[in-house]
Amino acid sequence: MKQILLITALFCGAGLNTLSADDGFKPLFDGKTLKGWKSAHSKGEGDWGPFRIDPEQKAIHVYKGDKAGSKQSSDCLYTEKAYSKYILKLEYKWLDKRFAPREDHDRDAGLLFHVHGDLTKVWPLSLEMQIGETPAERMGKKRYHTGDLFVLGKNLRCKTNKTKNIYDPKGPLVPTRSCPTILGVEKPKGEWNEMQIVVDGAKKATFILNGKVVHEIRDMAREVDGKMIPLDKGRIALQAEWAELMYRNIVIKEL
Repeated sequence: MKQILLITALFCGAGLNTLSADDGFKPLFDGKTLKGWKSAHSKGEGDWGPFRIDPEQKAIHVYKGDKAGSKQSSDCLYTEKAYSKYILKLEYKWLDKRFAPREDHDRDAGLLFHVHGDLTKVWPLSLEMQIGETPAERMGKKRYHTGDLFVLGKNLRCKTNKTKNIYDPKGPLVPTRSCPTILGVEKPKGEWNEMQIVVDGAKKATFILNGKVVHEIRDMAREVDGKMIPLDKGRIALQAEWAELMYRNIVIKEL
């Protein structure tokens, strides 16, 4: 745990473009192919649904080439490998187009971790660090603010500190299935945001947006045969939810 806290402090404000092999980070995306990834809705080898490559940006371009307002499907791009204790860093930025049935919604996506179970399902069993353009101060059913927590699966559990149902690092630690945060500011559409998660198996996960801790969760668990057991590993996944965006500089350091 001390090692993880130290690494978090060292790298929390570090720019992704400054990372090198000496930092211990390895790329999960090579900027050219989607080798090592699979799509939940893949129709076969070489197909990753709405996840496509932009070679100039060296980025994963979600819904690249699709007509704005057209009807599209949500999808999930997940790693072939499972991970337990690590720091994951990536950049994302919103682009212009939105798609039916959410062409009038705030833009929405997500970073999933400890993904397991049926990987053809959208969404698979997992925990989510929300990615979304809704300002932190605006609540409601259509709120998608980067750093919010969602637990995807009725048999999954975790705890977080909250006051009046909003993440509060000074609040009591309580069980939760979803929890908004009022921390963190996303950059305007068209600009790259830096985000990372620091995961310590089943013990703790820290969400960081543009260098600021915006959420922490603890005691991740899943129910098996009527008993709760630690949820300490799983795959990592990126969401496509009817909004055009790019992901790039996806790197991981296993701890």
